[in-house]
Amino acid sequence: MIKNYLKIAWRYLHKNKIFSFVNITGLTLGFFCSILLALYVIDELRFDTFHEDAARTYRIIQKIEEVDGETRKVATVAPLVGPEAVAQFPEAETYLRLIEIGRLTVGNEPQNRDYERIWIADSNFFQFFDYKALYGNPTEALSRPDNIVITESTAKKYFGRTDVVGENLYTNVFQATVSAVIEDFPDNSHLTINTIHAVPTWEREIGQWKEWVSSNWTSNSFVTYLKMRPDFDKKAFEGKLTSLVTENYGEEVNYQSNFSLQPLTDIHLYSSEIQGGMNSREGNPLYTYMFIIIAVLLLAIACFNYMNLSTAAASRRTREVGMRKTLGAQKWQLIGQFVGEALLVSTCSLLLALFAIELLLPQLNVYLNKSLSLPFDNIQMYTVLGIIVLIAGISSAIYPAFFLSRVEPATALKKEIKIGVNTFSLRKILVVAQFAISIVMISTTIIIYNQLQYVEQKDLGFNLNNLLVIDINSGALRSQFESIKQEFEKLSDIETVTVSSRVPGEWKNFPIANLEHRGSDAKSQAIFVGVDEDFLDTYNIELLEGRALRNDVADSNSVMLTEMAVRQLGLEDPIGQVLDVPSTVWSGDLNEQDTPYSPRVVGVIKNFHFQSFREEMRPMMLASYRNPIHSIDYYTLRASNANWQNILPLLQEINSRFDPENPMEYTFLGNRFDQFYEEDRIRGQLFMVFSMIIVLIACLGLFALASFAIEYRIQEIGIRKVLGASAFEVNWLLSKDFAVLIGIAFILAVPVAWYAAQSWLQEFVYRITIPIWVFPAAGLTALFIALATISYQTLRAAWMNPVKSLGRE
Repeated sequence: MIKNYLKIAWRYLHKNKIFSFVNITGLTLGFFCSILLALYVIDELRFDTFHEDAARTYRIIQKIEEVDGETRKVATVAPLVGPEAVAQFPEAETYLRLIEIGRLTVGNEPQNRDYERIWIADSNFFQFFDYKALYGNPTEALSRPDNIVITESTAKKYFGRTDVVGENLYTNVFQATVSAVIEDFPDNSHLTINTIHAVPTWEREIGQWKEWVSSNWTSNSFVTYLKMRPDFDKKAFEGKLTSLVTENYGEEVNYQSNFSLQPLTDIHLYSSEIQGGMNSREGNPLYTYMFIIIAVLLLAIACFNYMNLSTAAASRRTREVGMRKTLGAQKWQLIGQFVGEALLVSTCSLLLALFAIELLLPQLNVYLNKSLSLPFDNIQMYTVLGIIVLIAGISSAIYPAFFLSRVEPATALKKEIKIGVNTFSLRKILVVAQFAISIVMISTTIIIYNQLQYVEQKDLGFNLNNLLVIDINSGALRSQFESIKQEFEKLSDIETVTVSSRVPGEWKNFPIANLEHRGSDAKSQAIFVGVDEDFLDTYNIELLEGRALRNDVADSNSVMLTEMAVRQLGLEDPIGQVLDVPSTVWSGDLNEQDTPYSPRVVGVIKNFHFQSFREEMRPMMLASYRNPIHSIDYYTLRASNANWQNILPLLQEINSRFDPENPMEYTFLGNRFDQFYEEDRIRGQLFMVFSMIIVLIACLGLFALASFAIEYRIQEIGIRKVLGASAFEVNWLLSKDFAVLIGIAFILAVPVAWYAAQSWLQEFVYRITIPIWVFPAAGLTALFIALATISYQTLRAAWMNPVKSLGRE
């Protein structure tokens, strides 16, 4: 019997090619997008869940309230916080501390060296987290001096193989021995580490290390994790932890702290407002939840469209049903036939969607920077997909199947029966919902595009084009920087070269100077950057008043201020004014460092953005590179053209001439600023694609409704044609009802679209005002697409010979 049902279903689908194509296309698109979005969302929500004790593992977060009322959250705490929490509170089972203290040149031979970040971890790292060791004993891997744990990709990078336990890696500080090789950190880990150093190594290299970590309550440098006992009182523990730390603060601490526990599995999505923490990549819960909603809506719209099409098509099958009932078919057999056809279409659509996903996933993973895959070995996937097929098939077939199975054979054989035709049917509600969603998506996509265009085109206060930044990573480069700079300047394609302690778009922490105006109570904080005399010319920063810095020793105490710094200090005549810089604090840290420094203002420059447009512009102080606070760390080169392919080998040759042991590390500054918005750009493009697909699926549903409505009114159309109605009048008669539905959808969509876009824009300090024209444009776009979709059906009905339409029952 089932074989017979399938045979009948296949014949029907083959006979009605257009309806079959529309049905399968709509469902395939719905399945494809929903499954793809589900894979993306599941990957986002499953960060760090592969650890066995993930549910009871937490990262300590410190919330700081400064004396000026400013608050910030950091993921670094003092070295004693973890050990003392475990020692004094039974709720805490164990702790783990990580600290990054810079970079080393690492390699197994002089010709094969690169820079690696220095991560130092407690010896229980591999007992605390479940990262898999390929070679070596992870229990003892971090217990001895000079031990280093590396990932498999790092092993291949330097040795060409992975079984390298016992091999030596040379650094510019000490010789390390590989004690273990571990698998690369998974893509869904908030940590991404290539090399892990043992604490005993740095106890030897840094003489005061032991004393520092065993007595310090204020140096907030360690990312600290706690593994808690099940069912502990989180709020009560956070209160006790706060009391423990603040009671041990010394008099030098001029801020208030509150401590909280962040679940390990929340780190990826909920760390955008937290400084530090070693997060390899940060997610955005707003996007994640929006993608969940879109996935559900896409699947629902696809299924409802299928139901619309099936219902419209079922009206044409009343005679077939009447004939089968006359020949003895039972009600359950007729229902089984309709459901079987629907399940066949659903299954075919699902298989096509899975095939397309498997085919496109490699390219999509590169584009999304993900490692998504279909878990074919997971029985849960088959269960969920099976349920989806059943729901899609049964929901689309059950209504017309039950309706037709109740029709008397005599009635069915006499004429076609119109199913579900009422003034405000479910199908019309669904069309309104679909196009409301379409208008929301179109509007949001336009706003996202406009915001990204805004941040790309907004004046940064300096010229970003053709700038290359080279790191000064060694003493050899730093001590000879003037000679190296002269060599760079000799290259014909290089216009200007400057050195500085930090650069715009800074990826390292940077000093923030506490400024005081001598002779008044005015105070301010400013980002502190040491520069040479060519900094303004290289970055094309406008000098508004006074002069630029000079490289001679006499200018060692000179500084330039941005307009914002001048305004905050209340300097009416800034040139020649003397400032005091009693202390500085580094971004990501909390402890002020005494830096007695009294510079004189020699120039005022135009404000410029040091970070992305998600960050508020801050006052800046540009000091001579001879300043006592921060020495130079970078060259910045401006090229006369973008011919970097030819320039880079020349720069590398100069670098290796002065420092043969260390490779040249460089960054294109434009790329750095692009990275600030890369995730938004990708997600914005995804929104555009899904908007188009939702509109397409909505149009398929509208196609079904138009077909259904025209079928119902075919005789009315014939009468109007006989009475002299033109094709245009008939077309408008059939189209105006759909235009009304789009109008209702527009009214419902505008407030939702405005709220969604406004919520996203809040992430940017500098953002566009939502233009009013976006919403009418989105509505008119949806209306045009809708009318274009139904015009095929309406014009065909308008041009039909009245004799044919009046002769139909």
